[in-house]
Amino acid sequence: MKRQTHSNQAPRDSRPPPRWWDMRCAVFTPLFLALSIVLALAAPFAHAADKVAICYGAVSSALVPLAKQRDFYTAEGLDMDVHLFPSGRQALEAMLAGECELSAAAETPVTHYSLARNDFRIIASISISKSFERVVVRTDRGIVTPADLRGRRIAVAQFTGAHYFLDTFLVANGLMPQDVSKVYLPAQEVVPAFLRGDVDAITHWEPNIHNAATALGTKAKVFVAPGVHVSPFLLVGRYEYVRKNPVSIERILRALLSAERFAREQPANAKALVARNYTASPDEIELIWLLFEFRVSLGQTLPFILENSARWEIGLMPPAQRPAMPNYLDFIYIDGLLAVKPAAVTLIH
Repeated sequence: MKRQTHSNQAPRDSRPPPRWWDMRCAVFTPLFLALSIVLALAAPFAHAADKVAICYGAVSSALVPLAKQRDFYTAEGLDMDVHLFPSGRQALEAMLAGECELSAAAETPVTHYSLARNDFRIIASISISKSFERVVVRTDRGIVTPADLRGRRIAVAQFTGAHYFLDTFLVANGLMPQDVSKVYLPAQEVVPAFLRGDVDAITHWEPNIHNAATALGTKAKVFVAPGVHVSPFLLVGRYEYVRKNPVSIERILRALLSAERFAREQPANAKALVARNYTASPDEIELIWLLFEFRVSLGQTLPFILENSARWEIGLMPPAQRPAMPNYLDFIYIDGLLAVKPAAVTLIH
């Protein structure tokens, strides 16, 4: 009689699996595969919400907040913070101090800092104007023509586009920069000083000139000089951030290009959003829209505009302290815009 043996293992079933198992495998296996592929493709984007901060100033930088208001940054996978400053120079200084990765500022403060440091890059121009800055004078002080400015006190924010405009405006009207007494103030203090009567005139950008003239009524007169200063507003980034984050730069540019397209195709809606962001009146925004072309670009004239601005500031320095003229092609980061919209780049490179 054979001894019966016992095993802890269940007997192996050699029968084929039932048909319902084949059907389940046939249905669910492709679904699992498809889900795996979707998750694999989505994984980079789940970690791609790069947290970035942009500091910006005047209404000339309107594309920056507009892209935030319309969620264009979010659509590009960016977690974007936008911080408003009284001027582009203050926004640029905040960026250089490490408060944000990017800033928007006129070319004048950009060239001012380019004479002493090279740790930032110009990514694109986001708007341009030929008549952004103006002079407003007090007629109750006997100022009727530009020639009457000789010996007068004029308030202006130093090393801004308004400062550059003032000097070129004076020369264009037969005066020298040293023929007036300049009072340098932070941008947000210029108009109050004028309204208090602390100075005889101011140079500023719009809509500040419009507001100052409106407040004084018949006691004010505005001097306009279109073309004296062609002013591009630039998107600038810290060098290390630009170097290490080319994909994020492309996303930011695509968001700004979307804002540009929105402003062009839906100007009424764009103006309303910009007015809300800057707490500006419809009249102020209409004026800005007339003065500016909001366009993301890198044009062939940009290095020459930068050189002219730098040449002006170098001329203000004592001869022994004058630096060499920078090569502004070295300051321009062309790859980002070239990747997302080659037609917007006419700069020879």
